[in-house]
Parts: sequence; C-alpha cells; structure tokens
Amino acid sequence: MNGRWEALRAVWETAFVLQELIEYLDTHPADTQALSAYRQARDAHEAAKDDYVEHYGPLCAENVPDGAVWGWVAQPWPWEMEA
Repeated sequence: MNGRWEALRAVWETAFVLQELIEYLDTHPADTQALSAYRQARDAHEAAKDDYVEHYGPLCAENVPDGAVWGWVAQPWPWEMEA
C-alpha cells in the first residue's frame, strides 16, 4: 500500500504547486520564469496522475476504462486507503 500512498501524494503535491503557480500568474501574467515553472508543474502533475491511474486505477470518473462494468466503484476511494 505504501507505493499507492506515495503515488497519490505525488498527485496532491503537484496539484498544490500547480495551483499556487496559477494564482501567482493571475497577478503576474508577464513573469516568464513563472510561466516556465507553470508548464513544468503542469507536466509533472499530468505525469503523476498518469502514473497513479496506470498502477492503481482511476482517480476520477474520466479515467475509468471501457469495460463490461462501471469500474469506478470497484476499489477503495483514494481517501479510504490507510497511510
């Protein structure tokens, strides 16, 4: 379970960094260094989400693969797992 927790933590951490950069860029839109950092953070967040989904299943309904059953509720919710 530790790998799952670490993967989820990476999603949360990259989401936090991404949101902070978005808020900064809202007030400093011409800051090219911040824009570059935003792009890197966006890519890191997408990679963290993709890694989690690949190894542990969907984080949100959009990540549910096509199949015979609705797999979204087939496993514990991310917040139901133990640290």
